[in-house]
Amino acid sequence: MQKYMLITPSVTYALKGRDALRRLGFSARVERRNHQNGTGCGYGIVTEGDIRRAEQALQSSGVKILEIIDY
Repeated sequence: MQKYMLITPSVTYALKGRDALRRLGFSARVERRNHQNGTGCGYGIVTEGDIRRAEQALQSSGVKILEIIDY
């Protein structure tokens, strides 16, 4: 199954999003992401499954998503 990382602006959003996805039955974990271009780091939620459903759940929970990348 395809895995994705949903990049959030802060660890607080990542933790809130992880908990929201877990309540819906998604497997989800928070990981720190180092940017390859040296502009700092960010946090993301790693999950798998229906990414559109996950994205909608996060938006409904007030979690800001900056980017979605294949993991």
